[in-house]
Amino acid sequence: MARGKSVRLLASIPPQYTPDFMDRLDKRTVLGRAVAYRYESTVDDLGGRDALSTIKHSLVRRFVWFEAMLEGMECRAAAGEEIDIGSWTQLTNTWLVIARTLGLERQAR
Repeated sequence: MARGKSVRLLASIPPQYTPDFMDRLDKRTVLGRAVAYRYESTVDDLGGRDALSTIKHSLVRRFVWFEAMLEGMECRAAAGEEIDIGSWTQLTNTWLVIARTLGLERQAR
């Protein structure tokens, strides 16, 4: 399945970027609430905020965001829409690598 027109990726962070984009998501939306809940749940599973390094916090943000993207793709597929299976596979593999890096077992606080 073709991906369509190529999209050029940014090589630098845009001036309006702030690293707390997930904190600024509108929690009144389903996506905002789901991402916030999963972020907090994942941090808790890994032993809490104080147990995580800056890098692990960054990985958790990506893990949660990728999971939301995957579920969005899966919902579209379940509704009968076409999805790019190559993108889904690549995203799933990346999500799994992050999961394994963070750890698959709950950590005690």
